[in-house]
Amino acid sequence: MLSLAWAQTRAHPARLAAVLLAIVLGTLFLAATAVFSATSDAGMRAVAAAPLAAADVVVDRDPESTDPGPDWTDMVADHPDIGAVTAYHARTVRLATGERRGEANVYSFADEPELRWFDLAEGVWPTAPDEVVADTATLDALGLSVGDTVRILPREGEGTRATVVGATAPGFQPLTGVQYTLYATEAHFEGDSAFSVLADTADGVSAPEAVANLGAALPEILHPVTAEEQARLAADRFAGGSQQLGMILLVFALIALLAASAVIANTFTILLSQRRRDTALLRLVGADRARVRNLVVAEALIVGTVGSLIGVCAGVGVGYAGASLAGLDGGGPEVRLAALFGAFLVGVVTTVGAAWFPARRAAVTAPVEALRSVPLQGGVRLRPVHVLGTAAALLGAAAMAAGVAEQTLPLAVGGGSVGALGLLLTLRYLIARLLGAVEPLLRRMGGAPELAGANLRRDPGRAATATLALVLGLGLICALTTAAATGRATIDSDLRDRYPVEVSARVDEGSVAPETVAAVRAVNGLELVEVPRTERVTVAGLDEVTLVGVSAELVAATGAGELAEAVNTPVMLVSGAQLKELGAEAGETVELTVDGSRRSFTVYPSHLATASGTPAPVVRADVLDTVAEGGEHGMVWGVAAPEADTDDLAAQMSLVAGADPDIALSGALSERADITEVLDVMVDLALMMLLVTVVISSVGVANTLGLSVLERTRELALLRALGLTRGGLRGTLAVEAVVIALLGAVLGVLVGVPYGVVGVDAIVGGTAPLVVAVPWGRLGLVLVAALVIGAVATLLPARRAARIAPAEGLSGD
Repeated sequence: MLSLAWAQTRAHPARLAAVLLAIVLGTLFLAATAVFSATSDAGMRAVAAAPLAAADVVVDRDPESTDPGPDWTDMVADHPDIGAVTAYHARTVRLATGERRGEANVYSFADEPELRWFDLAEGVWPTAPDEVVADTATLDALGLSVGDTVRILPREGEGTRATVVGATAPGFQPLTGVQYTLYATEAHFEGDSAFSVLADTADGVSAPEAVANLGAALPEILHPVTAEEQARLAADRFAGGSQQLGMILLVFALIALLAASAVIANTFTILLSQRRRDTALLRLVGADRARVRNLVVAEALIVGTVGSLIGVCAGVGVGYAGASLAGLDGGGPEVRLAALFGAFLVGVVTTVGAAWFPARRAAVTAPVEALRSVPLQGGVRLRPVHVLGTAAALLGAAAMAAGVAEQTLPLAVGGGSVGALGLLLTLRYLIARLLGAVEPLLRRMGGAPELAGANLRRDPGRAATATLALVLGLGLICALTTAAATGRATIDSDLRDRYPVEVSARVDEGSVAPETVAAVRAVNGLELVEVPRTERVTVAGLDEVTLVGVSAELVAATGAGELAEAVNTPVMLVSGAQLKELGAEAGETVELTVDGSRRSFTVYPSHLATASGTPAPVVRADVLDTVAEGGEHGMVWGVAAPEADTDDLAAQMSLVAGADPDIALSGALSERADITEVLDVMVDLALMMLLVTVVISSVGVANTLGLSVLERTRELALLRALGLTRGGLRGTLAVEAVVIALLGAVLGVLVGVPYGVVGVDAIVGGTAPLVVAVPWGRLGLVLVAALVIGAVATLLPARRAARIAPAEGLSGD
């Protein structure tokens, strides 16, 4: 059986090339996902455990209990089972140079060399509190080198200057929510209580023994564990993001395999239709149905095994390369043989499964078919599965809509999944009907379009399967791009509500420097820049607060209508928390004691009162002049123009902040940058993954056309004999491919756009009002991509068709 199947495979290698390529790409994606996930997971675990690598015991303090004080580490150091100890400190600070500003984590390193987990790449170890070591990535990003000075601005208190005396490259550095990393001596954290203590055990004492003795001797708020156990727990927490990313990639890999199975099934269906006479002859000489079916399955097994083996081998390299490009390969390549074997097995099973139904149809070929001409695959008849798919699609859409309306994520996701499955079951029938509707339009155009339409009409089933594979890839791309655009618009709208000003720069005391004000005014894209007067006042019920006085122009620009409507009683805008502290309702007039004077204000909650990043009640400028005198301008607020590029605004404000380390930035720009950066990374990664599905689908279109040329050799030769030029042949195939590709793109848009919008709405829920944004430009690119796919898919088939000589084509197959 295998020898006969091998002979069939060798006899038609070109016809099975598309099957081989589809399964190679599908299993490559799956194997690459496995290697990428394993490598990134191992890298994250390695870095999570790295600071503990030199220790035997770790003692943590309970963060919920009373702080035991900065000297609690002495209790560990004085224990007889403990040798060297080092306290572990960490701070998040703002780091400023002459040009840049960003968040930084400052970690302590061990004074004892035996407990240090990294080495220096350059320079010396710090010995004073104002000396630090920076990782090389931080130095490169800031444009600094060993010997330069940086300014460290803690969350509270005065800033200090520190000299970079050394550089280190500790290896893998995962995303931690900050931009820069520094290391300092324990003296740098004087007065802080350590988070934990790392320790070596004394000679002859094992780590579990030391942990048991420490547990009996230390207070209950201190928890000793072995460094090995602590490393395992830290690694499990640290690698959670890698596992989630791996699951997302796995979903896309399975989608790619689904597209590959459609291509494989279509290819085998066409091949077996062309070999119908050969199959009938086998039945005529005594082969039963099982033998015919098993012959096709064996052929699929051979092709699936070869393709899966190639895909798995290539996927190892691609997966590690992807982890390297993403900066997640700190632990080196990690290959899990069980996962790779699983990818290989899935590839083989997918190939055999996709060929199973064409094999069953071939097995029922009657011996008398050997005397008939080769039939076409034919159309797609309405079957119970199509009715079931339609019902599932409608039911899923209803459940998804209900889930969105009720803000129930499981119901929305479940309904969307059922609806998607229903669409997959019924779309092939719908596509076949649409292809039939397109044929009259092509007939009216005459020439090559008419010939293409006639071919689509005679065999819509084959074209429908190729189109379905395209709908999978292009539909998901449309869903992702729509979700990204809608997510951005929703985020922007929500941030405009929560942050009425896009830019806010403030200082804790005094006024913002005139140079900084001028720099903000020079930022392109801000339609209004105001330096409101600020005054520190004492308000009974709110203690000491900064009162902000704004102009009528800013009131109009930020939509603070309550301030504009004030007539008799002045209006004060406060934060929601401050409104609760005052025990008042929105719009209520209250008596407030401001700096000892009783005054009446109508209070409203407003996000404008938190625009500076800290609660600061807002009144009109003329009201502030009557409340308190002064000349301080401790804030600068900027409102962006509607058409402004927010990314460009953020970049310009970063330079402003770098030039003035005394200001604190807040507003929609800084929030938006953090949120949309993660969104952009995920969407770009997903789009790259889905391109594999589109490539597989394109192979399916090309394969459909190529096998169509082989199937219609005599017909094309006759057309050539009747005067059809080679250019006419190419045009016929091009029209056929473009119709398939455009129909796949249009259906992809129609299916993908609603799914993208509903997906964002299900995730956002009641946290923010949904703002639908359809990215027409990117969707237009999808249609252009469909035209390119159609054009590229015709290259090889058209070249083969153009070589058909009239006499050669009429002489035989």
